[in-house]
Amino acid sequence: MNYSKLHLLILHSPLETTEFHNHSDALAPDEGKRIPFSSGTSVSYNYIDYRFRNNTDQDVQLCLWCEGETLHAELRSGREFPWCYKLVEENHHFAKEGNKYYRISKIYKLITDRLTGNILDKVLVLDNHSEVMYDYSLIPENQIRE
Repeated sequence: MNYSKLHLLILHSPLETTEFHNHSDALAPDEGKRIPFSSGTSVSYNYIDYRFRNNTDQDVQLCLWCEGETLHAELRSGREFPWCYKLVEENHHFAKEGNKYYRISKIYKLITDRLTGNILDKVLVLDNHSEVMYDYSLIPENQIRE
């Protein structure tokens, strides 16, 4: 199961994440389209879990299906929610601490009014500070800060 896709779907909805365990380390450099780092989740049977709750006034249906090797996810509801959601990453950079490098950023969930486009709320999702576990030479030099 691709829990990262499930977590991203929940973050882009009014559902509330109640248990979340992020990946603790930066395991590989970015490839292709970049999504905010560490917005994925870890699950380990009988040890850690991923949970969310529907605090809205309507039923929702979570649909997951595979086409070939691609996992698709969709959240359905009886009527459109009046808000839109977007993840933004701020202050993304790498920093050396002692002999190690860390990937640092803050990831926020922006909640906007669907009709006006006005930002209603900005919620901190993750204050990221993850040890880089790959070859330091692959860190883009322009993203390293002292």
